[in-house]
Amino acid sequence: MLRSCSKSEFQRYSDFIYELATDLTKSGYPTYCDGIKTKADFIERSLKAFDREAENMLLFELDGAVQGMIHYFWIPEDNYLQTVSFNISTAVKQAIAEFLAYVSERFKGYDVFLRFPSENDSAVSFLAGQGFECIEDDYNNTAFLDKIDDIPEMSGIVRIGKGNYKLFESLHHEEDGYWNSERILADLGNWSILVKETNGCPQGAVYYRALTQVGGWFEIYGVDMTQGDYDPALFKGLLNAALLDAKRRGGRFMTFFCDEEYEKAAIGCGFQCVGNNLCYKVHL
Repeated sequence: MLRSCSKSEFQRYSDFIYELATDLTKSGYPTYCDGIKTKADFIERSLKAFDREAENMLLFELDGAVQGMIHYFWIPEDNYLQTVSFNISTAVKQAIAEFLAYVSERFKGYDVFLRFPSENDSAVSFLAGQGFECIEDDYNNTAFLDKIDDIPEMSGIVRIGKGNYKLFESLHHEEDGYWNSERILADLGNWSILVKETNGCPQGAVYYRALTQVGGWFEIYGVDMTQGDYDPALFKGLLNAALLDAKRRGGRFMTFFCDEEYEKAAIGCGFQCVGNNLCYKVHL
């Protein structure tokens, strides 16, 4: 059974819920196994659910005992809903089914995004078995910037602003994810976008932004390249450009999710693999 969670109940169960958050087999993404986020960060982020109008927290009970917590937020103007935490000790398939039924009543027409580690076999097998679309199957990587020295600098890197945004726009064609060209442009002050140019022509781009939960933490949201075969040298050059840029800004951590074919390049740039992330999209 799902029911609303009060602030005092969250505080009562926070130790148990955080223990689930550090277990890849019993939690969802964002993960607390990345070497970046701490228990204090988990509690701080979770408590914001009680201060924000577009967030909610639910407790999952089974036979009268609390088995976990689901924390989610929504963006009404975009019909978008995503979980912040999905930490369930047992009967996760039942918890997901009840959650989807719960939000279906309140958020008809929304797209729901559920992200789990591949290690959470119960969650992944249930979502796949229901025929829901897996829109991401990638690897979660962490770079500890203070441990990476002598980052190679690529020539021809151009920083993108409003005046030359078309260079990036010509490369970025986001279809399934949230951050398309229009949304990034509207929020450009919070983004760092670097484009590799050759003879005035854009060859590839890397774009990242700061994450507010932990100081000095950035995330690369994507690497775009011109159509054609995968170019490992260009890909690594763009990753290094972002790492170097973030390090010069005093960054401590960099997160990057990438497809399996790019994982070798990410590791070669100093990233450490946290695990395999799967994102399912459910239209209500």
